[in-house]
Amino acid sequence: MRDAECFMLFPVEFPETHWSQLLELNNPAHPRHAEHWEALARRYWRPIYCYARALRDLTAQDAEDLTQRFFEMMLRRVDFAKLTPERGSFRGFLKTALRRFVVSEDRKAATSAARLPFAEAERAWEDVRRKGMPSPEEAFDREWARGVLEEALARLRRELEAEGKGWQYALFREYCLDPEADTSYEALAQRHGVSLDDVRNGLRSVRQRGREVIKEQLRDYLLPGENIDDELRFVLSR
Repeated sequence: MRDAECFMLFPVEFPETHWSQLLELNNPAHPRHAEHWEALARRYWRPIYCYARALRDLTAQDAEDLTQRFFEMMLRRVDFAKLTPERGSFRGFLKTALRRFVVSEDRKAATSAARLPFAEAERAWEDVRRKGMPSPEEAFDREWARGVLEEALARLRRELEAEGKGWQYALFREYCLDPEADTSYEALAQRHGVSLDDVRNGLRSVRQRGREVIKEQLRDYLLPGENIDDELRFVLSR
């Protein structure tokens, strides 16, 4: 995907990872418990849905119910403090837990009143499947990586617009995300009324900041000792 490739052109230094948010999920009384749980669900519910669709011949409704119940089980039973680097990545933990859950799940009706927007997940599943029928692990990884990139791009656009640099994001969007656009530097400069140097410097700046934003998206859910550089390469290779 061109947006991922565009972020691979410039190296960055990475800070140490943070595991505290996941640990705080063990304590319902923690003041940021709901915030961290919402962030976890937002990051992973679409990959989990795609995993379920690839693992079993499920209808969209069955996959919705299974995803909902999986999150309810996680909230009730998972002790995040027991996760260690020796047990693998957090993504790997989720996929193992999900496979076991699907095998043992008796498909009782979900009891939570809060419902996730599954029409969005079904569209994601169709996009994943168009690239060839994936294994459950591939379906999860593709959608998880795409979600990370989508979230990072939305944040990048908001930041640049707030700084009065929306034109830089427009350059980047056309250069990396629009397959129909003439992406020569000359054409970009002419369309946006800027110089060739502005195009070069603007794209360089957005790429560098984009990689930093992706890094910040990733670091909150890595196990201690995991290499964020490896995870960044993984996301950008999907």
